[in-house]
Amino acid sequence: MLRKSLVSLLVLTLYIGSCYIIYSSESINEKKINTTNISSTTNTGNKINYINNSKKEIPIATLHIDKINLTKDIYDINSTHNNVEENVTILNDDKDLIVLAAHSGPGSIAYFDDLDKLIIDDKINLTYNNKKINYKVTKIEEQPKDGTIEINKTNKQRLILTTCSKKDKSKQLVIITEKIDA
Repeated sequence: MLRKSLVSLLVLTLYIGSCYIIYSSESINEKKINTTNISSTTNTGNKINYINNSKKEIPIATLHIDKINLTKDIYDINSTHNNVEENVTILNDDKDLIVLAAHSGPGSIAYFDDLDKLIIDDKINLTYNNKKINYKVTKIEEQPKDGTIEINKTNKQRLILTTCSKKDKSKQLVIITEKIDA
């Protein structure tokens, strides 16, 4: 009987310990989104393969930011077109949290170059899977450029936009928006 109790206690301890290790890496109030793909150079062979391929990929969304005169298609997270060397890139496509990234600075692919002109309460629209979703800017911040974006968890649907900071090359600009009724 004592042996069964000790074995049960050992199994319970191992289970609790593994749960702690799994859940301690992500805070209860924060979610970390991996951004390491933003910095890496994408293989341009993907574009050549696409041009020679008869299968045409169709965008799943279109981002509209009237204030900075931006309208850009977004491709599926698994698409070869979902890369910052070619398009605005979707990093997280959960229905409650969509995270988009793009280059800023000089060049034809600097789609988020004017993102720093947005202010609180500016409007952003995303047509996603043929449904128009309206968002309002609620927070603007700079975070360390360390391969992640830290986002407080909430029960609201949000769209997060990120690009390199123009003020500090070691930081990234993070625009947080929340879904609003039309």
